[in-house]
Amino acid sequence: MRIVFANKFWFCSGGVERVAFDEVRALENLGHEVAHFATAHPRNEASPWSGYFPPYIDLGDGAHLGLLDKITAAVRMFSNGEAARRFSKLLEDFRPDVVHAHAIHRQISPSILFVAARLGVPVVETVHDYHHICPGDTLLRGQSTICEPRSCGRIDFTPAVRHRCMDGDLARSALSAAETFFQRVRGSYARCVSLMISPSMFLAHAFKAAGWPTPIRVVPNAVQGGMGIGRAGSSLPGGDGLAEVLDNEEGYFFFCGRLVPEKGLREAAAAADSARVRLVVAGEGPLSGELEGLDRVQRLGWLCEDDARRVLAGSRAAVVPSLWYENAPMSVLEAMSLGVPVVASKVGGIPEQVRDGVDGLLVPAGDVRALTAALSALKEDPERARVMGIAARERTRRDFSMSRHIERLLEVYGEALSGTTVSSGEDVTTCA
Repeated sequence: MRIVFANKFWFCSGGVERVAFDEVRALENLGHEVAHFATAHPRNEASPWSGYFPPYIDLGDGAHLGLLDKITAAVRMFSNGEAARRFSKLLEDFRPDVVHAHAIHRQISPSILFVAARLGVPVVETVHDYHHICPGDTLLRGQSTICEPRSCGRIDFTPAVRHRCMDGDLARSALSAAETFFQRVRGSYARCVSLMISPSMFLAHAFKAAGWPTPIRVVPNAVQGGMGIGRAGSSLPGGDGLAEVLDNEEGYFFFCGRLVPEKGLREAAAAADSARVRLVVAGEGPLSGELEGLDRVQRLGWLCEDDARRVLAGSRAAVVPSLWYENAPMSVLEAMSLGVPVVASKVGGIPEQVRDGVDGLLVPAGDVRALTAALSALKEDPERARVMGIAARERTRRDFSMSRHIERLLEVYGEALSGTTVSSGEDVTTCA
């Protein structure tokens, strides 16, 4: 089979790219031919298809952009003509059987989907967050409160502007709300995507509750090989900190990811202090400064993949204390695959990954007292943590293996190619 993978970046920026890259490698290992399409980001990995990549414009906060660049970036969020032209050329040259889109919103835009539809190439899209139904992507109202019941309706996204749901910025929130509204009314995704893939049943039902018409197939994420939670080739600022973590026999808990409020890092730091355990934190973000000087928190900054894996493998448990509706975080599966139990929020798709009391411990999101109790329990009972880790590792091998994931993925491709999918408001199924 010949497949085009489309994503805004072609480097490991986060869990989205980890999923896409693992899929590409697995498909190629089975003899399928895969072409790439992304923006020409300076951090991209080498690709034989980079000549087709459209220019990258850093949306960021826009402070460093000139007026023309700001206008160009804004327009491309709605419709990216240059990306469409280059994508058309790629499809004509490569002649794929199917297009698999991951995160194409904003930098690429769904303009490429109309190209695929015009050329008769079926499109499958994996959704990793709530962008199609939430301008802020996270279903958080004002970046702090779970949006339940949802403020935004099926086409009314003005609450996202009032609550400044995009980075707390009025202008960015208005632009994102306008883009989400435009694509929804235009039917950019609904008209061009044959099937959507959701890594969790939770996200699939959230889309259907928002009136999403496209049939959705639930295909859980898989884990293999590299972790994707660090930066390949990067070095640790202050290598002594890493050595101290790995050589200390006291035991520690590990958090790895972007240091942003919705990840629950403040709550995790407070719980670590109350439980009198050490919380090792890898990553960077807006909350970096708040962690400096905290007695129970040791911040390592960004780690390369090998070092992140070593720190995770040596921890008592991974901590995923998210406040927002996490879809299917790879950080959970990566820990479980190493035989490390997970202490996580019982929110979003996480309970579909972690069985409370079996693979780890689940606590209510934002509940510092419950999180403290969970950390204390595993601190005092390392044998319980070890048994949970064994169960977690066995579950990833059974339920979240890459071979099973690719089998499901190929089923979805086959269904899209057959052209027999039926759009229904209840059309959410799990691939066996």
